[in-house]
Amino acid sequence: MKFDLQHATADPAWTPAILSPSAVTRFARAAEDSGYSSIGFTDHPAPSAKWVRNGGEGSADPFSALGFCAAVTSRIRLLTWVLVLPYRNPFLTAHQTASLDALSGGRLVLGVGTGYLRGEFRALGMDFETRRERFDEALEVLRAAWSGAEITREGDGFSARATLPRPGPVQRPGPPLWVHGNSRWGRLRAARHAEGWVAILATGRLARTMRTAPIDGLDELSRHIAQLRTLTVEQGRPAGAVEVVVSGHWPLLDIRRGWDTARLEDDVGALAERGVDRVVVVVCGDDPGAAEDTVGKLGEELIAPAH
Repeated sequence: MKFDLQHATADPAWTPAILSPSAVTRFARAAEDSGYSSIGFTDHPAPSAKWVRNGGEGSADPFSALGFCAAVTSRIRLLTWVLVLPYRNPFLTAHQTASLDALSGGRLVLGVGTGYLRGEFRALGMDFETRRERFDEALEVLRAAWSGAEITREGDGFSARATLPRPGPVQRPGPPLWVHGNSRWGRLRAARHAEGWVAILATGRLARTMRTAPIDGLDELSRHIAQLRTLTVEQGRPAGAVEVVVSGHWPLLDIRRGWDTARLEDDVGALAERGVDRVVVVVCGDDPGAAEDTVGKLGEELIAPAH
């Protein structure tokens, strides 16, 4: 099992101090030293006040934040968790991702999704109703732009004629793609295009807010994983070509409140038995010291023994 870490801004109670240069440096280095596979920043450039006040997570621009983390670390991978592809012109996304991959020495992992906040789409001038179509289009443009070949393409709001994007990514054919989406639609995109499928264990209000299909427990997750494997084979790829990444299984972790390490170990075993490859961890963000200590303690108790 591998463990990926969302930056502490994911805590709805995060404080701006968690984004000071010294705090981000310590957090990123603690994550690297403690054995986490990646550090992730999410993508919410224009959330509504209502969403923020009702428990929405914090964020920092993922390209800026991950570029900073790349400069103060040397091994840990850099994860967009997740980048909303329909928010941007796909050529701009291709340029930003290839640049970050090149400058980090090939450490980018591109987690992607369609987005779910209607108000955020409005604020950015993007059409909420066509987000799935724009997502598919963006995946095609990304692959083409990363290839190093000249591109001519007409798309939704753009016209590229003999375009030659530079630089190219270090990783070939491009950074690993993880597709976020609980529905069959999301699993099919992962099976067709990606190296990872991101599932969130969510039901009720959370699933409705995120406009995603609910996944209620590990048995239901197992059925979805089985479908993912079938879809992957149908796309002409090996059944295990797509890693399964799970979030939402654990609440926000905080060293000041503690946790039951034995229970976490049992959870990891149960997830592994069902075919999960990676677990995403979220930690407290209201205090930089507590966030750093939580990252280190969890690494000591859970990640180090697993490796």
